[in-house]
Amino acid sequence: MSTNVGSSSTNEEESEKVVIEQRLLKLDEVFVYKIPAMKTADGHRAEDWNLATPLATCSLIVNRRDDSLCINIMAERPKANAPPGATESYLFAQSIIQVKSDQSSHKLEHWVEPVVDSSRYFAMRIRDSRTGREAFIGIGFRERNDATNFRMTMEDYVAALKREEKAQVLHQQFEQSLEHQSAEGGDGEEQPLPSMSNLSLKEGEKIHINIKGGGGSKRVTPAASNKQTPKKGLVGLRKPPPPPPDVDAAAAKASSVENTVSNTQEKEEDEWGDFEG
Repeated sequence: MSTNVGSSSTNEEESEKVVIEQRLLKLDEVFVYKIPAMKTADGHRAEDWNLATPLATCSLIVNRRDDSLCINIMAERPKANAPPGATESYLFAQSIIQVKSDQSSHKLEHWVEPVVDSSRYFAMRIRDSRTGREAFIGIGFRERNDATNFRMTMEDYVAALKREEKAQVLHQQFEQSLEHQSAEGGDGEEQPLPSMSNLSLKEGEKIHINIKGGGGSKRVTPAASNKQTPKKGLVGLRKPPPPPPDVDAAAAKASSVENTVSNTQEKEEDEWGDFEG
């Protein structure tokens, strides 16, 4: 019974601790060298490593685990109880980097240091997890792009730590400001209300409001103003059309006009006849 409780509590503690691991880089070829002690204070020199005969040819994997950077050197060996030619990968060497900006002994150069005479070789500090012993080995790359990617991966890791530390400081400052505000507001004293600005209109000021699509006042054109408003009760009625002309009346009127013209002509002839006589 006690064993189950202990195991359950242990399982709960393990479940609460979440480890985030992310692979940042994988290179299929890296040369490993056994390097001598540094001869001068200037740094390690690759020309002293006997580059033609590396200790091993391995692969390299860089993982980030929480705030640590793990550089794993993986080698191949024959696989036990397997067909001939079958191999398996195993951890040849490992360097666990834990950069801390507030400690000079935890800089990136403490674990990985470039040589002074080449951009493709580095001196890397490794640590034996069983004995705790530390030693330097040399690593090198055939391609310059691989060396550049390895260096940039480490620089990105350091830059990410700085951003995370800055974000954590800002978060702590924000929480402290909230606690300070809550402490000031919890004293029981009423906080003075902020003064309201005077929004009343001054003398002579006007407010113009434009309502889009609203029924505002419209200008009346002169033509529209001259039109007479129809009387009440006659709205919508048109004047009836005039009656068709009477044919007989028109004929009578035409004959009357002819008689008048003929009488006038006869009278004028009579007058001219009197004048001639």
